[in-house]
Amino acid sequence: MSSKNWIVLGISGATCSGKTSLVNRLHKELKNSVLICQDNYFLPADDPRHTYIPELNHMNWEIINSLDMDKMRSDVLNLITSPEESKSTNTNDKKILILDGFLLFTCKVISKLCNKKYFLTLTKDQCWERRKDRCYDPPDVPGYFEKVVWPEYAKHTNDLMKDKDLYKTITFIDGSKSKEEIFQIVSADIKKLLS
Repeated sequence: MSSKNWIVLGISGATCSGKTSLVNRLHKELKNSVLICQDNYFLPADDPRHTYIPELNHMNWEIINSLDMDKMRSDVLNLITSPEESKSTNTNDKKILILDGFLLFTCKVISKLCNKKYFLTLTKDQCWERRKDRCYDPPDVPGYFEKVVWPEYAKHTNDLMKDKDLYKTITFIDGSKSKEEIFQIVSADIKKLLS
């Protein structure tokens, strides 16, 4: 299904694991790259498809139905199958699509398109240390990390591991490594894909 003119990279992982820093740097360094972020597909706060958590008086933003995945999937497919985007001045000039999202591989269509998949991991303590000082819109309510963020991440990671065919296609990277180390790991892989 993927266009032969495109290399698709999927970057996923824990909240605050360094995904955004990594994809922004890749996008900057890789000419011919396009970046699509799953975070841009969150449903509006008043959308009835959200799952409400009564005890926290808050929506669950950590699950796939908090996102308009139909729109994201459609945008990705339209981009890589568009005749305009597929044209390249040099036949060796591959275009690179960088996909970023905490639940990226939950979407089978998107997952299958990825030539390389990366998943940045963190421990619960590392994740909390980074997340507690972040500002979100809407802001995290007290107890949201403990009751929702971390359990949903643990469940998602467990689901990935249970799917043996998917699991063996993912490169897991320790998100506590420096941004530079993480970039170098992924960059070395991409050089091989492009050679």
